[in-house]
Amino acid sequence: MILTYKIKHCRDLSYELKKAKKVAYYAIRTRSRSSKDVKHIGLKSMIANQILKKYSGNRKAKNVRSVKLAIPNQGIKVDRFARIIYAPCLKLILKYEFSNSLEKVNQIEIGKEYAYVSVSILEPELVKVTDWLGVDRNTTGHIAVVSDPETGKVLKLGKSALHVHQKYKNMRRNLPKKGK
Repeated sequence: MILTYKIKHCRDLSYELKKAKKVAYYAIRTRSRSSKDVKHIGLKSMIANQILKKYSGNRKAKNVRSVKLAIPNQGIKVDRFARIIYAPCLKLILKYEFSNSLEKVNQIEIGKEYAYVSVSILEPELVKVTDWLGVDRNTTGHIAVVSDPETGKVLKLGKSALHVHQKYKNMRRNLPKKGK
């Protein structure tokens, strides 16, 4: 299962985000997918590749509003004991508070204030069903009828629901006649 966590990074990455926006504009304009073409902009090639991949492949993209710095899992180191995620390409250290049962960190997307950490975790084992419970939801009569096959007990719930429904329906119908 893949989960995404939002972590405040407390760093000023506006300079890198401006470079990322230039790379995105270049990707839309030229449809290039090589980081060699944008080397002159000065963004790390790992991040530039992710941005180029995202924007050059999107044929509908005409303009760029906001670009996030995307770091793939190859550029991420995790210290589970210290509960730290480290991105060496930006020298960014993120302390996390979520569960330590993560399998791997897939990707980090970094915006102005927050880092979005995509994590794969092990899925819990499915519970084997041993008992069954039958439920019948009706629109007329009782709202729900529940039965337990082992004991044979039957519960009928919501007998007066139709009466209550009709009562308030009539009240709503008569309100305009009374001028309310």
